[in-house]
Amino acid sequence: MKKRESELNYDLKLTYKSEWYKYFGEYEYSVNLIFKSISGGEISIVSLPLAFLIRHTLELGYKMNLIELEKVSGIKAKIEYKGKAAHKIDDLHKEFESQMNEIFKKYQADKETIKQFNTLNKKLTELKKTIHKLDELSTAFRYPVKNDGITPNFDNLDFNDKTDVINFKEIKSLFDDSILLIKYATDVVNDIIQEFENKKETP
Repeated sequence: MKKRESELNYDLKLTYKSEWYKYFGEYEYSVNLIFKSISGGEISIVSLPLAFLIRHTLELGYKMNLIELEKVSGIKAKIEYKGKAAHKIDDLHKEFESQMNEIFKKYQADKETIKQFNTLNKKLTELKKTIHKLDELSTAFRYPVKNDGITPNFDNLDFNDKTDVINFKEIKSLFDDSILLIKYATDVVNDIIQEFENKKETP
């Protein structure tokens, strides 16, 4: 019997997806889908698009959170939407940390909450560093050359030099842990605010 093909003939109204959390959710889902569907050496033929999807998931997640966190901290988040700076996840991570720490102080977050944040943020920082080192401006995973159209993004032919090496077993472990922080940061903030308000109301 011929295996029935999955139905793909859907009209998708993209305007209904025009929110940060929906973009983030679909990219995160795509990363997990690829990890679940490949095995063994197949990683070698999807490495570049998978690396880009992971990177872009982080970028979307940072921006998604910063837009909400600045409303709570009262401090305008530094988010760029054009030019090279728009895609620097290193800067976005610093701003994410800054916003969260400001909220911790403003709403007197308890030590256990801060400790849990720091634990997950350590994983997120490591993932960000690994990805940022290989693709600083969100071009290296997408194109073989830099913006000049000539210079290779990766040109280290020394097999023993590991500066251009990516290990997806390590990346997946970091991604699985650290993505929790990006997904639920605003929920944690809501809990902090609620606890702060409850303390104020307690005689």
